[in-house]
Amino acid sequence: MRTDRTPMRLGALLPAPALGHHAAAWRHPDVRPERALSLDLYRALAQTAERGRLDFLLLADSLGEQAAGEAARHGRDSTVAHLEPLTLLSALAVHTRHIGLAAPATTAFNEPWPLARFLASLDVLSGGRTGWHVTVPVTDAQARNFGLDRAPGEAMSYHRAQEFLEVTGRLWDGWEDDAFLYDQAGGRYTDPAKVHPAGHRGDHFQVGGPLTVPRPPQGRPVLLHPAPCGADAREFAAQWADVLLSGQRTVVRARAERRALRALAADRGRDPDQVRILATVFVVTGRTRAEAEDTYAALQDLLDPAARLGAPGTAPGTAPGTAPGPAPGPAFLLGSATDVADELEEWFTQGAADGFVFLPGHLPAGLAALADLVVPELRRRGLARTRYDGYTLRDHLGLARPGAVTGSGCGPLLKRLSKHL
Repeated sequence: MRTDRTPMRLGALLPAPALGHHAAAWRHPDVRPERALSLDLYRALAQTAERGRLDFLLLADSLGEQAAGEAARHGRDSTVAHLEPLTLLSALAVHTRHIGLAAPATTAFNEPWPLARFLASLDVLSGGRTGWHVTVPVTDAQARNFGLDRAPGEAMSYHRAQEFLEVTGRLWDGWEDDAFLYDQAGGRYTDPAKVHPAGHRGDHFQVGGPLTVPRPPQGRPVLLHPAPCGADAREFAAQWADVLLSGQRTVVRARAERRALRALAADRGRDPDQVRILATVFVVTGRTRAEAEDTYAALQDLLDPAARLGAPGTAPGTAPGTAPGPAPGPAFLLGSATDVADELEEWFTQGAADGFVFLPGHLPAGLAALADLVVPELRRRGLARTRYDGYTLRDHLGLARPGAVTGSGCGPLLKRLSKHL
């Protein structure tokens, strides 16, 4: 049982393209699939999430892997076009002021120096709101888009990922916080003694450094990772992840997983209170339960009949808050804002999650319902914040900044941003 009064940590995951998480969302009359590549759509979604004072918005991505035959059954082409997420985050940073912005990038096909530079730049430009969803395993179809016949095995993938994170960490720490002097009278722009090249030579990478970007406002971007299954993934997540995305469908399973993940972090010498474990929840809600059920029924009616059994909550005897079978996957919540808030409160107070990542059924209406109906209900119960109290994603999530701000660098930037809260 949770006894502290910390707020729920809340985020939303936008699928690629951002039409909704229900398989037939793109066919719903309130969804406009022709806007799937429109900045206007993503800007509106980001501002809706910010209106709800969510901690972060997480974009999904695919590295060109063809969608399963499901796409063809729903009348879509098998390859669905969507925008590159890190580029998109750069645009969204301009149109938002508070909400954290996170996107996936794989360690399989990127190189540490350019990716660390991009993420550090985005953290500076957004005022410390960047998150990196670290993706590791890849498929053969994805590997073929990067000149490989097949994907590396899981053990090799995580071996590379471990080294990748070691190098990016050194690069982000390459400039001390007070390395920039800006001494115009004395003619000293930086203090060379406070610049530290990575000088890395390992099994996968050789990186000199330093970056051409100062230390990020957050010290390092927030690192997100799926809750691990295999031994290599567990070791990686325990060492690096700030946020773990859980996919359990019941309170009992989610509580057991959270305890195990916190213990794993503690075993690696980390403070488990500095790791956030967020449950992913597929949500269809409305002003009343009947309205929510009507929305879900309309989405179900748009599915190919053969696909309906696999949709959330459609197996015989399945109730809202559960889903068919024991396999991991997002929980399914269907009902009024009060119904959904009841379920979320139970999970939170029972210690099953530190918060939630919402998967709206269809967009933009599904996200608006969460921001305007569910979150205010949570707020009335004292479970969600009433305002943004900080200005970085780490502030929103209650995570400490690695290292101390000792001088200039990005320190003055953070002080200037604070007056806009």
